Amino acid sequence: MGKVIRSNKDLGAAIRLARKHQNLRQVDVARTASVRQALVSDLENGVTTARLDTVMKVLAALDLDLSILPRHKTGFDPTEY
Repeated sequence: MGKVIRSNKDLGAAIRLARKHQNLRQVDVARTASVRQALVSDLENGVTTARLDTVMKVLAALDLDLSILPRHKTGFDPTEY
């Protein structure tokens, strides 16, 4: 399911897609990750400032890993975020 994540909304969409592919409810993911269901909802909607360790718990609950890759385009445009 490789996906380039460049924003909170991208991350949320990837989390939602993985959850739905596994036929899980938000509460199922939250329970496995030991977080609140509302946090999973916030992550999926890209409206959270969750700590990285919390995001990692949610990713692990969905059997997802985080990878760091070099950008394919040069430069940094802060308006993208």
